Amino acid sequence: MDRTAIGRGKLMAAGLAGSSEMFGFLLCPGHPMLSVSAAIDVLALANYVGGRQLYSWCTISQQDGMVQSMNGLNVQADYSLKDAPYLSTAIVCCGIDGHQQATSEVLAWLRRVKAGGTSVGAVSTGSWVLARAGLLEGRRCTIHWEDRAPFRETFPDLNVTEAIFETDGPVFTCSGGTAVVDLTLTFVAAAHGIDLANKVAEQLLHDAIRSPAAAAALNQRRRLGITNPHVRKAVQIMERNLEDPIPLPEIAVATGLSQRHLDRLFHAHLGRSPKRYYLECRLRLARSLIRQTDLPVFETALACGFSSSSYLAKWYVQQFGSTPLEERRAFAAAAASHDKDL
Repeated sequence: MDRTAIGRGKLMAAGLAGSSEMFGFLLCPGHPMLSVSAAIDVLALANYVGGRQLYSWCTISQQDGMVQSMNGLNVQADYSLKDAPYLSTAIVCCGIDGHQQATSEVLAWLRRVKAGGTSVGAVSTGSWVLARAGLLEGRRCTIHWEDRAPFRETFPDLNVTEAIFETDGPVFTCSGGTAVVDLTLTFVAAAHGIDLANKVAEQLLHDAIRSPAAAAALNQRRRLGITNPHVRKAVQIMERNLEDPIPLPEIAVATGLSQRHLDRLFHAHLGRSPKRYYLECRLRLARSLIRQTDLPVFETALACGFSSSSYLAKWYVQQFGSTPLEERRAFAAAAASHDKDL
C-alpha cells in the first residue's frame, strides 16, 4: 500500500464497510486531540503495514458542524449522531469535563448502537458517559487517574481499576493520553496478530505494547515520584482508605516499620509528615468531588473522612484558599465559559 493511502480511511469507508472494521470517534467539546489522533494513527499504520484496508474511521459530533478540541483546534466532524453510519466500534472522546457530556441524545445513541452489535468504549473522562448510559455495570472499567476517586464515589457499584485501559467483552475504557496507543494496538493484535501489531508499534517508535496492569504499577511510581517501597505502601494504604482514615500506628505496622521510622522516611521522600500527607490526600479527593460532582458539601466531607462540612471547610481554605462552595461556583462558571467559547 502506498504511504499516501494511509490517511484515506474515512474516505474509503462507504465502499469498504463490508471489508474493513469501521471505527467512529464521538468528539465531545474539549476532547483531547492527542488521544483521537493516536488511535487513528495506529489504525492508519495497520493499513499501511498490512498492505490492505483493514480499518476505516470517521468522526462524529452531537450536532452538525465544528467541534473544538481541548487545545483549541477545530475539527469538522464527518457525521452527526443522527446520520452516523454503522460502526464496528464507537469511542466516546472527552476532555476534562466528561462528567458534563452525558446528554440524553448521546446516551440514547450509545445504548442504540451497543444493542445493534457495536463495541463501545471511552477515552479519558468519557467513562463518565458510558457509566451514565448504564454500559459499565458488571464490567471492569477505568478512567483518567484524576477522575478516579470522584468516579468511584459517584458509581460505588462499578468495578473501577487502576489500569491504563480495560477491555471487558464489547465494552472498553481507557485512561487517555498515550495509553490509547497501547489500547488500539491490542485491538490490532487481537484481530490481525501480534506480529502486525508489533510492526505498527515499530512505525510509531513505540518500544513495546504495554499491558494494563504493568503500566498501572509504573504510573503509580512515576506519579508518587518515590522509589522507597515502605513509603509507597503507606501511601497506597492511605489512598485506599480516605473515607475511613486508618490510624497512623496501624499504617506503620502494615509497612513493617516503627511510626518514627515511617515519619522520617516521609519527611525525606515527600517533605512532610505522614499525618499531613494523609490530610492532603483527603483534601485532594474533596476538591475532585467538589469540582466534578454535585455531591452536597456535607456528604463530600463524610466521603473524605471529615466529621462535618465546617471541619472540611477549615482545612480546605488553608489548602486551596477558598471554601468548597466558592470553589464549586468558580469552577462551574469557568466550565460554562469554556463551553460557550467552544
